Amino acid sequence: MRHSYATAMLMAGMTPAFCAQQPDHSVDMFLRTYSKWLDGHQNDLEMQRLEASLSPAKRKGPAGP
Repeated sequence: MRHSYATAMLMAGMTPAFCAQQPDHSVDMFLRTYSKWLDGHQNDLEMQRLEASLSPAKRKGPAGP
């Protein structure tokens, strides 16, 4: 039952850190056990998030006078 719950959470797109807390696992152990269930089709979305956080518009400080 624990494995079914863990894989269902990952397949639903929940974060591994949150999922690892549910059965009281370390994140490292959780990822070693369940990494094959991480959904690769979300890679583009994750890269977009990273790129958006690094964009020049995000890095600019407050506008000057």
